Amino acid sequence: MTGTLLSEAVADRFHLPPGAVYLKSHSVGCQPRAAEELLRDRMLAPWRDTGEAWPDWLAAIDAWRAALAGLIGVEARDLCPATNVSAGLSRYLSALGAATGRRTILLAPSAFPTIGYVAGGLAAAGWTVRYLPDDADVRDVANWTAALDDDVALAVPMHVSSNSGALTDIAAVAAAAHAAGARCIADCAQSVGVVPVTPAAWGVDAVLGTSVKWLCGGPGGAWLWVAPHDRTALCPSERGWWSHADPFEMAIGDFRYAPDARRWWGGTPDVAPFILSTAGIAEIAAIGVDRIAAHNRTLQAMLRDALEAATPQWRWPEGAIGGTLCIDTGADQPRVAALLDRHGLRADFRGTVLRLSFHAYNSVADVETAAAALA
Repeated sequence: MTGTLLSEAVADRFHLPPGAVYLKSHSVGCQPRAAEELLRDRMLAPWRDTGEAWPDWLAAIDAWRAALAGLIGVEARDLCPATNVSAGLSRYLSALGAATGRRTILLAPSAFPTIGYVAGGLAAAGWTVRYLPDDADVRDVANWTAALDDDVALAVPMHVSSNSGALTDIAAVAAAAHAAGARCIADCAQSVGVVPVTPAAWGVDAVLGTSVKWLCGGPGGAWLWVAPHDRTALCPSERGWWSHADPFEMAIGDFRYAPDARRWWGGTPDVAPFILSTAGIAEIAAIGVDRIAAHNRTLQAMLRDALEAATPQWRWPEGAIGGTLCIDTGADQPRVAALLDRHGLRADFRGTVLRLSFHAYNSVADVETAAAALA
């Protein structure tokens, strides 16, 4: 099993909080050491030296699109930068009203709340949100199939659920949605960087993702990927001058959608978040997502072997999970929280569910520290 572990030297590529064992990559990934220099070289230096630095800044965003495209195996032209997952989903949904007469969006109750907030905000436009039953396993495609009828326009599964770590077979959900005449957009915020994300192989219509977690790219560097078959078929009503085929044409009465995913872009873009995101993507790509996934699974297994038999009162996850180990500590939650603080373990809770994430920069020593603290 130790053969799947990464070299501890990998941790030297990142800034890790001193005096702590950091196990919260499901919330914010640690900063790559290369990020500061890249931001200085690609944003601050051109701005300082030229004043109006848009050519350099746009080249930096193009470099980000190319890096992300390489990581997840898609064409760069089908990736659109977004401030966050909410913004990417909102822009995507803004196009569906004209593309279909259906008006239901299908979610799991375990979806990240922002997904429900965005979808629920469309009630005034005639949209409704339908949830799977509270006890439905999101990994069982039969539960999605049973909820798909001829009014569902879009299914929005999470690749990895943030509350449980459940790993959903996105290809199966997408196939079920398509068989029912609906589209499927996958939320990969909790998976990209630690679980292979393969939009083209899944057959989904779109993917949402962010850099702030496992990609170690900081906040603001999110994206929307739209499948090639919808590259020009969908026309978002939320748009801005950077959605234009030629943003610098400046003809207010002549809007033409960009011929690629830039049509979803909107107004003047952020630049710094995508430069920082590029630094994170470069590190993850250099290490390899498959190797990170194997390292993560090995460390999870080590912690589970050390603690599960000694904690029969806890509910450990069953079935396929992603990079975050979610353990329901029940009535032990206050005691466990105090132990985490006492031993400098950076983890968090959703209610009584303890969430622990092992990234490429975590080690066997981190597992041993956590096991000793929680035993």
